[in-house]
Formats: sequence, structure tokens, C-alpha cells
Amino acid sequence: MKQAPIAIVAGSGIDLLPLLDKIEEETPFSAIPALQGTTVAGHAGLFLRGTCQGLPVILQSGRKHVYEGLSYEQVVAAVDQLQAWGVQGILFTNAAGGLNRDYTPGTLMAIQIILPWPCTRLSLPDTLVMDWQSPSLDEQGGYAWVHGPCYETRAEIEALRECGGAVVGMSTAPEVQRCQELGIKTAGICCVTNACDSGEKLTHDEVVLTAQHTTKRLCEVLLQDIPEFAAFVTGSA
Repeated sequence: MKQAPIAIVAGSGIDLLPLLDKIEEETPFSAIPALQGTTVAGHAGLFLRGTCQGLPVILQSGRKHVYEGLSYEQVVAAVDQLQAWGVQGILFTNAAGGLNRDYTPGTLMAIQIILPWPCTRLSLPDTLVMDWQSPSLDEQGGYAWVHGPCYETRAEIEALRECGGAVVGMSTAPEVQRCQELGIKTAGICCVTNACDSGEKLTHDEVVLTAQHTTKRLCEVLLQDIPEFAAFVTGSA
């Protein structure tokens, strides 16, 4: 029986193309009516179907965000498309701000739990627990989700820390919620692009640039993780 593919989602400025041994098919978001294109810098809006170490993998480059003025259904449409292609497990990557004072730009953290900040436009649970954590990373913790598109004030940073967040970002939570609704296994890795309370003004371009600089190490981690995650998803671990 042919093995079902797993999917890897690349966040802002993260280029995971080196993971693929070969590319068998390219599908732009614009070719899928429910997705259309992307509007955020650092998000190509493209699905690449191929293999990684001989395993079937779909690489999703780019994603949708609530702060683009989109509904829950629009934000999670990529998850629905991946399920239609037979995906049973998705490993999400994202760019995130470091709430943990020990996290410096370039730190990689495996997501254990997602802590959604209340949002009037979405109905998300208080917590979303990931199914699998990377054994290749020393850092593990909570990902605090905010809808954005602004960066957090000092008061918000302290509140998010008190809630248990080690990092904070504006993606992944709605997608993981949709995965749980569909029975798709989840994992996640955050690329810390900045220290939240550094006092320095931050721009999206700087976030993308730091994520780009961390891509090589992230790919090295994922090359170790993909076979283990695929085995977990299929129950062969």
C-alpha cells in the first residue's frame, strides 16, 4: 500500500525547499479557489509535492492569517486541501517572538501546547495540545497565539508569560484547531526571530530576515525529525 504523505508548513521567511529530494508537482495557492494567493511578505503561496529521504512529503510554502481580515474557513483552507490530498500528519513551522528571556534570535523551540489569546472573530479553545514534539530540540514550550497584526505591548508580553507562553506568534493555532477537527496529527517548531522585550522597534522585514538566516539549521533538524514524525503518524513508530 502506498504511504500517505505528511505535510510540512513553512512560516514567514522560512525556505524548506532543501528538504525535498525531488519535486513531482507544484500547485500555487492561486490554482485553488478556496485559497487564492497570499498577501504577506515571506509567504510564497505554493504547494510542492515530492519526497524527503524517500518519504512522500507535501511542502506548503506560505499560509493565511486571521489578521489579513480572513474568516476561520479561509485561514484553514490549506489544511482542508492537504487532507484532500491524503495527508494524515502536518508539521508546522513559524516565526515567533521570544517571551522566554533565555531565547535569543535563532532559537528553535518544539511546540508542546498552543495558548490562544481571546479573539472575538474566532472560537478557539483555551489550549491546543500538539500530538508530537521534536526529539531533536532541547527547547520545548508553549506557543501563545495572538491574532495581530501588531506586535505586543510590554503589558501584553507579561500577561502572555503569566499564561505560560514561551514564544508568541500570529499563525498556527487556527490550523491546528482544524487538524484536530479532521483527525490530522500535528507537530510544530517555532523559529524565534526576536526577544519580545528587547526595547527595539521590530518590523516584519526583520522577522523574515532572521527566519531566513535560521533556515539551514531548521532544515537539519527536520531531516532528523521527518522519518520519526512519519512513523508516528502511520503508527509504525
